[in-house]
Amino acid sequence: MSDSTPGTSVQQTHSDGPLVRLHGVDVTLAGNSVLHNLNWELHAGEHWAIVGANGSGKTSFLRLVAGTLWPAPNSGTRRYDFGRELQIDAVQALGKITLIGHELQDRYTRLGWNFDAVDVVLSGLKRTSIPRHEPAPQDRIRARGMLRKLKLLHLAERPFLELSRGEQRRILIARGLAFKPIILILDEPVAGLDAKSRRALNEMIEQISADITVLCSYHQAANLPRNMNRMLRLADGHVVESGPISATSNAYGDHTNADSTRRESSPPVAASSEITIIDVQRAAVWLDKRRVLADISWRLMDGEHWQLTGPNGAGKSTFLRLLHGQLRPAKGGSIEFPGIDDPDNVWSLRRQVAWVSPELQAGYWYPCTVYQCVASGFESSIGQTRRLKRVEAELVAELLEQFDLADLSKRNVKALSYGQFRRVLIARAVVHRPKVLLLDEPWEGLDSGNLELVTRELNQIIARGTQLVCASHLHQYTEQFNRELVFEHGRIVRAG
Repeated sequence: MSDSTPGTSVQQTHSDGPLVRLHGVDVTLAGNSVLHNLNWELHAGEHWAIVGANGSGKTSFLRLVAGTLWPAPNSGTRRYDFGRELQIDAVQALGKITLIGHELQDRYTRLGWNFDAVDVVLSGLKRTSIPRHEPAPQDRIRARGMLRKLKLLHLAERPFLELSRGEQRRILIARGLAFKPIILILDEPVAGLDAKSRRALNEMIEQISADITVLCSYHQAANLPRNMNRMLRLADGHVVESGPISATSNAYGDHTNADSTRRESSPPVAASSEITIIDVQRAAVWLDKRRVLADISWRLMDGEHWQLTGPNGAGKSTFLRLLHGQLRPAKGGSIEFPGIDDPDNVWSLRRQVAWVSPELQAGYWYPCTVYQCVASGFESSIGQTRRLKRVEAELVAELLEQFDLADLSKRNVKALSYGQFRRVLIARAVVHRPKVLLLDEPWEGLDSGNLELVTRELNQIIARGTQLVCASHLHQYTEQFNRELVFEHGRIVRAG
């Protein structure tokens, strides 16, 4: 690596053998077999796209390669060669391979690690989970230099938890590079990003791969970064395809989590009436002395279904938290709930205005089953807190069938793929058949089949009388919305 790329290092000289070799490896997670008889090699100069549907085993495969997940006993061998000697344990690998994915990002949310972005990168320079000491001036210069190189310097002084999901992910990639890895692994790097951010991230991956071996997981082999030259396709934990791909076939652009297939037309939505459900007037929201929303005036009328659009960091997630009652407007602004019964009672409000987001998913860490997680929606709790009544149990069973979760009902939620867990949380949110359902990137992390499934169920939710307010970067699955609200820099720039 040339000195022009801060925080990274030249790949070490290796033998002709592979950096990583898997031979006959199985993997078991929370008592479930998730990967089967894996045979695969990673050589220097290869950049792999790991492709597969939700639950195919992509994340487990990446964790296995990174050394954070172990092969099942007596199932085969995993070997590493970083230029010294062959090793079958992961001690050396943990210092040479960096994995960045939803699990790491969610840990910051769950533990409240709200350090400035530059301090997050500094923790990578010091190889610590969090900043532990006052950095030396030269370390801070190096961290800011890395952010500048990756076109992230404008985020340096921003608190991490106040960044959008896409901004957080890019900061964590900068932190990962600070570890000076030989192999960088990115799990679903483009999930939840707007088109501009996807292009920027793909350009970043291409820049990184000039000197570092890169593995990235995706739902499909389309619009990959140009550097990807190998593809591994997984299905139900088995390798079904592995080999070279042509660089000319990778043309990153408007990469979404869906294919170009349009779903069947949604049922017609009801025309809006003059009944106001939620009324926001002149609202501003401040987080950590920074104004995130400014002069927001908006009404949700009966029969309306709103799609919130705008770039990453525009304020969409904060707006949804305002509607959910988690945040209050600054003095001079107001939010009222005239269409909600007893809105001053927080539990009554939660039953009628439900919310699903990446933050909820990150914070739902209680080790319960899929069934128990859906059941916890009756009390808006983390984990099931009481025995269900018969009618409630019947509703949970019905929702598990509708969201194609019945076969997973006894599985620990932490053994699910990111997309599977998202479906569980949407089912959990609608046990009360709420008046309003707030969704923050509900299609994030879903393959095309699950996109169709969730969209179909959202149409059924609408048909039962629930109104949607949904932040999303996707444009294929929007027929159920009859209103659009566009955000830029914390302000509404268009409503129609």
